[in-house]
Amino acid sequence: MRVGLDVHVLTGPPQGTASVWRNLLPALPAENSYVLYSFDPGATAAAFPQAHFEHRGIPIHQPHLRILAGYAWLARRDRCDVFHTNYYAPLVGVRGRVLTIHDLVYVDFPEFSTGLRSLQQRVLGRASARAARGIITDSEYAQGRIAHHFDISRDRITVVYPGLSAVWQVPDEPAIAAAWATLRARLPERYMLGVGRMDPRKGVLVAARVAHALREEDASDGLVWVGPSDFGADAIERELRRSGMDRAVIRVGDLSLLELQALYRHAQLLLFPSLAEGFGYPPLEAMAMGTPAVVSNRTSIPEVCGDGGLVVDPVDVRALTEAARSVLRTPALREALVARGRRRVAGFTNSIMADRTVEVYRRAAPPRRVRP
Repeated sequence: MRVGLDVHVLTGPPQGTASVWRNLLPALPAENSYVLYSFDPGATAAAFPQAHFEHRGIPIHQPHLRILAGYAWLARRDRCDVFHTNYYAPLVGVRGRVLTIHDLVYVDFPEFSTGLRSLQQRVLGRASARAARGIITDSEYAQGRIAHHFDISRDRITVVYPGLSAVWQVPDEPAIAAAWATLRARLPERYMLGVGRMDPRKGVLVAARVAHALREEDASDGLVWVGPSDFGADAIERELRRSGMDRAVIRVGDLSLLELQALYRHAQLLLFPSLAEGFGYPPLEAMAMGTPAVVSNRTSIPEVCGDGGLVVDPVDVRALTEAARSVLRTPALREALVARGRRRVAGFTNSIMADRTVEVYRRAAPPRRVRP
């Protein structure tokens, strides 16, 4: 089977979609061949040099032309049996279309995006899903939202939980310790951690209020936030300065994987009051690093965390503060969360993700014609 994969996000800014590809690709079975399409095939070839990967450039950068026309041409030119894209797919001219829809956050929560993003998901996203031979999503929560909005049977949508790579499942402790040695001087001694894009749905301001309150109690020195700016970031920054909460928040960016792991390892806890996720990697990463997590009770997050996180209403600042305070001041609770988190994260492996994804490819691939 010959599979085309749209991996252009691998050479873009950090995001969850890119993390899924980085975890999936090394686990794909070598019995198939995979054509990786990106804007920088040299970079993807350096990252994935295995013989069963081929690397091709995407000649069209304009998103709509690339999706609707460019991918159809590439798939035919390279004789792909299956062509796998994220969120949007060619509507015609492609055999074996497989579409991953990580979430419909922009449809369910239009206030967290531009109107164009919401409209695009409603129109092009719906058309892409209805044309696809296979649909993958990250959670049962997202499966239900796709079925509801796009009027598609849940049976057509396969839940494939993203995996965590071996570097998270079996961390390199000496390398993490070395990374921490380069970071620790830039950070407060006692900090809570927030990970995600700085946009309204991630709950940055709520996390800052919790950090400010616990800093006033001398239970913590503040919040370290890791992630790039996104829609609404300027307004968040202005409110942090206006309220004086910026004194309790330190932003950190451009981290290596080892530095990020070191941040998790030495954090008092992960604070993840997100209002909407299709999956949510940071709680799993925290569990893998032995960091207790206080997380939102919204959308997919309780499904992902199970009993590995302390689940709280993300808009209830008092409840979040009490939960974080309990973790900081109750060693037995902290130890229980860490132990349950390690058990939980063991079920999210790249090999399981790859097996389920390839099964979708097999079902989506048109039968090969047998010549007489």
